[in-house]
Amino acid sequence: MSAESTLEDDPTYSHFAHREEFLKLLSELLARQLDIDPSAAQDAEEIKLVEALSSILDYYLPQPGLLDPSLGEIVPPLMNALASAVTILTKEQPGTLSRKRLGRLGKVVNWIIKVRGWKSIVPYFPSTITLLPALVQILSPSSVPSSSSSPPSLQHPLVSGEDVWELRAVILLWLSLLLTVPFDLSALGESSAPLPGATQVDLSAFKVLFSNTVSDTARDITLLTLPLLHRPGKEGSYAALALARLFARSDGVIGLSGFLSWAGKELEEGERESEANFVASLLEFLAVLPASVPHQHLTDIQLFTDSILLPHLRGSRTAASSGLVRKLAVKAKGRWWLAVLSNQKDGGRSLLDGLEDQLGDLLGSLSDKDTIVRYSSAKYLARMTALLPDSLGQQMVDATIQCFSGTDEEPVVETAYGVVVDPGGTDATEGTMGLGGLELTRGEARWHGCCLAIAEMARRALIRVQAVQQVVQWALKALMFDLRKAGHSVGANVRDAAAYLVWSLSRACTPAAIQPYAEELATRLICVACFDREVGVRRAASAAFQEGVGRLALYPEGIEVLRHTDFYSVSVRRMAFRDAAPQVARHEVYRRAMINHLHEVTIRHWDAAVQTLASEALREMLGLSDSRALITSIRRELEVLSHLDAISVRGAVFALAQICLLLRANDVLREEIVTTISKIRPAVLVSSQASDILQGIASLIKGCLSPDCCDSATIRHIYLKFRDGNIRRKEPECHFAAASLVARYSELRDVSDEVHTFLALLASGTAAQRQASALCLGAVSYRLSASSLPAALEGLLRQLEPSQKADVETRRSAVSALARVCCQVSIDSQRLTPLKLFQRSHAACISALSDYATDQRGDVGSWVRVAGIASLGQLMSFVGSLPDPLHLVDQESFDLTIACLAKQGAEKLEPVRAEVWRSVHKLRVANAAYTWQWDAPNVWDLPMHDLSDESFRYIRLDEWYLSAMPLLATKYRSSFVFGLLQSIGSQMTTTADIILQILDGYLQTHRDREGILRGILQDIEREMTENFTSNRIFIPATVAAGKLLTTVFNANDSSSELTATVSNILITASKGLATIKSVDRITAVMSLVMVTIKRPGPQLRKQAITIIPRLLSHRFPRVRSLTAEKLYLALTEDGDDVDPELEDLLLGVAWATEDVDEDRLKMVSDLLYQQLVQA
Repeated sequence: MSAESTLEDDPTYSHFAHREEFLKLLSELLARQLDIDPSAAQDAEEIKLVEALSSILDYYLPQPGLLDPSLGEIVPPLMNALASAVTILTKEQPGTLSRKRLGRLGKVVNWIIKVRGWKSIVPYFPSTITLLPALVQILSPSSVPSSSSSPPSLQHPLVSGEDVWELRAVILLWLSLLLTVPFDLSALGESSAPLPGATQVDLSAFKVLFSNTVSDTARDITLLTLPLLHRPGKEGSYAALALARLFARSDGVIGLSGFLSWAGKELEEGERESEANFVASLLEFLAVLPASVPHQHLTDIQLFTDSILLPHLRGSRTAASSGLVRKLAVKAKGRWWLAVLSNQKDGGRSLLDGLEDQLGDLLGSLSDKDTIVRYSSAKYLARMTALLPDSLGQQMVDATIQCFSGTDEEPVVETAYGVVVDPGGTDATEGTMGLGGLELTRGEARWHGCCLAIAEMARRALIRVQAVQQVVQWALKALMFDLRKAGHSVGANVRDAAAYLVWSLSRACTPAAIQPYAEELATRLICVACFDREVGVRRAASAAFQEGVGRLALYPEGIEVLRHTDFYSVSVRRMAFRDAAPQVARHEVYRRAMINHLHEVTIRHWDAAVQTLASEALREMLGLSDSRALITSIRRELEVLSHLDAISVRGAVFALAQICLLLRANDVLREEIVTTISKIRPAVLVSSQASDILQGIASLIKGCLSPDCCDSATIRHIYLKFRDGNIRRKEPECHFAAASLVARYSELRDVSDEVHTFLALLASGTAAQRQASALCLGAVSYRLSASSLPAALEGLLRQLEPSQKADVETRRSAVSALARVCCQVSIDSQRLTPLKLFQRSHAACISALSDYATDQRGDVGSWVRVAGIASLGQLMSFVGSLPDPLHLVDQESFDLTIACLAKQGAEKLEPVRAEVWRSVHKLRVANAAYTWQWDAPNVWDLPMHDLSDESFRYIRLDEWYLSAMPLLATKYRSSFVFGLLQSIGSQMTTTADIILQILDGYLQTHRDREGILRGILQDIEREMTENFTSNRIFIPATVAAGKLLTTVFNANDSSSELTATVSNILITASKGLATIKSVDRITAVMSLVMVTIKRPGPQLRKQAITIIPRLLSHRFPRVRSLTAEKLYLALTEDGDDVDPELEDLLLGVAWATEDVDEDRLKMVSDLLYQQLVQA
């Protein structure tokens, strides 16, 4: 069972679903003998084993606790294997161990620690005290002098080096565990002194470190960890942990003062640019030590931190650029103060020196630019507050809440609804504890830190009833914190933290304390859970709501609403807006709040996609409300249309476009809405949002148009203004919006005059106007404007004439428009299009399938071909529904249509094949096989859920081409083969290989294999002959011929007719070879010759041999050298021997630089003839 399949079956992560698989893989890894080096094959296999184990563990990073029941089966076997290896390494005559296999054990253990955390894993480590000297010995320098001139290794060779750092980290963590076992270090005996210089500690430093006498074991542990303090990541952290565990012991603390003195000198003498790792390790050490060191030594730690380390870091690039260093500084100071406050003898009644400054530093750190610093500050601020006297603790809570409001000079600015416009200023500081890290965005970091800090305080029940109101009010504002910054916004982390704050309040406060604010909290959380842009915020709000429902039982309709807004319901933005929100809105208390939130927040959002979804959600909710709510919403949005803010105007337009769909057809508000559109400021219509606004206005006018208001001159003026505004824009979306608007207007009145306007623009307008005009001509409903239909078709057909040189977008629009116009009927269901024009339009759609134009964007002609295929499907489906289909499209035209579809269906581009799939499906639905004679009507009859591109992607290539193979036995073969040639001869080798495999299998089972194969070759020959000057067709055909000879042909395909056809292909391919300039074409011919030269039968070999001298004497040096190389490879491909003289000619001659020698060419031909023909 693979990891992926299990997770798909169990998406809720309810248990360790991979337990059996993981244990099996682990057993395979542990079965490898550590004393034997793996072979290359075993090495690759073991790497895959470790990767498989790691990938399974990574799946559980979101929920690592699920591993806990299985840790007893996972960790002990790994650690026992490591313990055995350690024992072997420390024997008097140590055996040999595999460095690679030992390192992989360390890698797996380290990966488990990464996922679950070292505190959960360490209890499963072996704690036998006899292992401690062994671990110290492995991590220490050798005491035996080396014969090599290189410096001694810092550790045992098997655990030294960057490739086994995980193993060293695990051993350091193991060592730190053993140091917590209560025993006397001096009982372990004496050890040899390390070699001079081996520990990277000079004599003066040695004296500083061990100014007080310590045991040999303590000395060795200190010396082995010092170099590792400079290592990044877990090595440095675990080295610091081991040192802290050592100095926390009663028999090790004597060395603490010496270490702190050494660390101070190391900081002073070291290079600031490279000290970041050492500083981080020191701070890790200082964070672990206070909780376990004897109380009387806390002063030493404080003096070192405040007098040496922090002054050294202030103003340093190391601290300012490293969020980790600042976070660890907060952690170290916080842990120290927690230890001091916990041991305070008077119960915390007196205010200790420096405490007020520390609390101030933590408050300032809430504004740090890095999240890890803010979160650490919040945790320690809450923990320290919990240890303070009640009155002082409440002052700290109030001070933290006050941080939301900014400063007196720069207070918070918000709207009437409570949306923060300006988060206010932050008190001037030097950053976190004077180490820098000032916030980058005004107010964002401060609000985030405050939310985290108050949430942590709430978790510890530090928020009194009197402060709940303030906290709730700020939390409600923070849930909508979204500061717009140009084309984006900031504040998602603040909203996420605000949800965490509400979650904490629900857990810590009594229902009575929350009851006055329950409804407001519930409705705001639901609004955020349904309407926030970010998935993380929606999920956090949902979790906070769930916690409130479960613990407080105060939220209105809590259980029912929670069913629609759970973790998965709000995970997809579209589902949250369109599914979850309308379900919740059935409850009036939530509906009122959600409608208000949409108007004030979501519809004013900077993201157009969010505004669109919000508008749709608003329409759904107003559909559940009474008419007063509908009218009120319309009035609110109409007022916004005259604003200067383009984003707000865009949201209002989108909202009105959705709301107007709820109005009755004769509602006077429709005309009022259209009239008010004229109040939009001109500056808004030229802003960066102008395109979206114009599209929205077109949609709005379309929704408001009715027979009653179409006759108004004001309405017509506004309609023309914004129709033309969309037509002038370059964005295709604006053109489609204009076409949609024209379609609706033409349903209500005669637009013949507009048709002539579009025709004029189509003939002489700008590129954008031509493209939009073509779409508009196709969108017009000609029932009321039938007199202008012939002119519209003539104008569209004219754009498809080569002499017009229309751009590709116009051609695409014209082809699409032809089908839409031709398929229109009158009120009495009579065809509007004259017969001749219909047939010309049908022929134009077929001609569009020959559009292979390219530019810097690639095969842009495919856009026209896709439109042509869609139009043919639409036309043929329409014709099939008429009483006289053969009068419009005769059998010959139908066959041409199917042949063109077959050709396009065999090509390599997926959008083209998908459109063929849809068009053929439409023909089958229209029962075309009963109207015309349709050979093989079941091709591409594949199962489908719908006709979307997404459904087509589920059809495999082999299924697609296999279902089309019956076309080879029909009259559509030639067209189908043409399409196959373009795919087989393309650079998409995967597609080509699939087609060749399917074709070979089809021919193997067909009763007329030779006839079909001969037909395919004849089609190739004809295409090459007819398109000799077109490299676009000739090169793929030549490449395809070579691949067919290689893959599909076998020894039995040697009839005279097949041989003659292949011979003709060779003649055509090699014609004019000396004058051809295209290297790709020459290479294709060369490949065909090399394939033919190995074909059975003397005739083809002779002919191929005659072409070789022409290639070897080509004017391009590259062609000559490449021919010689490919020829040699072809001759030796099957392991055949090559004549030594011929081999010397092919490989020994510098064909690219030497002059062409006729005698040499004749010698090559003669030798080839002897080897391939006479032999």
